[in-house]
Amino acid sequence: MLQPQNIDKEYLDWIAELSNRYRQSQIKAAVKVNGEMLRFYWSVGKDITERQYDNRYGSHFYEKLSHDLSQVLNKKKGFSPTSLKYTKYFYSLYAPLFANLQQNAEKLDVQNRQQLVGKLSDRNHQQLVDDFEKLFCIPWGHHVQIIGKCSDNPREPICQQKKKSSKD
Repeated sequence: MLQPQNIDKEYLDWIAELSNRYRQSQIKAAVKVNGEMLRFYWSVGKDITERQYDNRYGSHFYEKLSHDLSQVLNKKKGFSPTSLKYTKYFYSLYAPLFANLQQNAEKLDVQNRQQLVGKLSDRNHQQLVDDFEKLFCIPWGHHVQIIGKCSDNPREPICQQKKKSSKD
């Protein structure tokens, strides 16, 4: 074992550099995990919206889904009825903004998305693709706050609310 008096400055600088690189890697990994979880939440919200399971009166859909997912995945947290409702709100809030890109972007991996961007000549399309990707860089807790702040009734997509207020 090296004694502190025997350690030179170059070695200490290298340890500091390794420590910084490790922390940066941890941050990058956390961002990637967050992005994948957001894509999962997006897909859950899309499924709920398209299948309309939650619209059946008296079905207690979110409670049942919460219970079933918790059982199957051996998880007690993370799939509360409220969290599952927010997946639908998340999808409902942003889907209208990305309607044209949604189907293509969800099917493509990152490399293919970049190729798609390269083929699009219209800068507006490229900006939409970039914006769609940025959506998955924002932490889930922030999306929950955004949903709550953008709407008095998060169950109703914000775009529909704006249309209603412009008619009034």
